[in-house]
Amino acid sequence: MHSLQLQNDTLIDIATFLARRWSGKENVIVGFSKIRQNETRLKEKKVLLMPNEHYYGNDFQKYRQFRVSIWYEAMRLKHCEKILSNDHAYGFILNAIETRRIELVGIKVWKGMVEELIFNYTNMWLSRANLGSIFGKARTVEAFYQYFLFGDIKGEIQPSQFNKVTKAVELAKHILGESMEKDHGTSWIESKIPEILKILDEVKIKDDLVMIDHINKETVDLIDRDVYVGLTVQPPLKISHEEAAEIIKNYDKKFILSSDLGSLKADIYALPRTKLYMKKIGVDEDKIIASTYKNAKEFYRL
Repeated sequence: MHSLQLQNDTLIDIATFLARRWSGKENVIVGFSKIRQNETRLKEKKVLLMPNEHYYGNDFQKYRQFRVSIWYEAMRLKHCEKILSNDHAYGFILNAIETRRIELVGIKVWKGMVEELIFNYTNMWLSRANLGSIFGKARTVEAFYQYFLFGDIKGEIQPSQFNKVTKAVELAKHILGESMEKDHGTSWIESKIPEILKILDEVKIKDDLVMIDHINKETVDLIDRDVYVGLTVQPPLKISHEEAAEIIKNYDKKFILSSDLGSLKADIYALPRTKLYMKKIGVDEDKIIASTYKNAKEFYRL
C-alpha cells in the first residue's frame, strides 16, 4: 500500500508539472478522480485524472495514456471557455467537437504529441461501448461521437439512424472547420449544437425503448420522461448500495439495478447487498421486485 501511495504521489507531481507547463497556468491543481473518467473544472483550475490502473496495456502503455490525458485536460484549461456535463446529448456533442478542436489547436504548438495522440486513439476506440449494448437516444449520440472522432462505429444501427448520424457528423465537421479558420471558440461552437441535435432528434424513439444509465443522486432529478433508469452499484467508480437503495425508495421511476461486472476488479455481491439494504430501510416490496427483476425483463423483452 505504501509503495502504491508513493507511485500515485509521483504521478500527481508529474501531472501537476505537465498540466501547468502545457496550459500555461501556474496555479493548476491536479488530483485523481473517484470515477472512471477525467474532469477539468475551469473556474477552480482543477484537473481530476482517472487513476493509472484503469488504462489498457502494460505499465508503460498505461503511463502513455495517462500522459496524453494530462495533455488533453491542459488543452481544455487553455482553450475552452466552458466544459459541459457529458450526461446529456447537448454537452456530450459539444465536448466531442471541442476535443477535436483542442487537438488541432494544441498540436500546432506541441507537435511532439502527434504520435502519442495516434497511440491513444487506439485505446480510446477500445474503451468505447458497442452500440448494440446502448439503447434509445443514447445509442444515436454515441454513434455520432464514434463516427465524428474515429470515422467508424462499433456495432450496428438502423440505416435510417445511421443516415442521420452521417449528416450530423458532416455538419459538425463543417462547424469545426469554420471555427478553426476563423478562430472561433467554445461559445460559437455551442451556438451551433442545436442544429446538430435537430438532425439527430429526427430519429424518433419511444420512451419504453430508452434507458438512461449510470444515474446517481445528483442526476436523477434531471430525468423528466417515462424512460428506464439504470443504477450501477459498483463503488468507488459507480454508486454504493446505500445510495442506490435511497434513490429507489425516494423516487417513482422505472429503475434497473446492475453491477457493471466485467474485466476489472468488482464486487460480485453488489446487487444482493443492495436488495438486503432496501429491505432494511423499508423500501416497498413492489419497488424491490421491479428494480431487481421486473423492469429489466420488460426493457430487454425477455
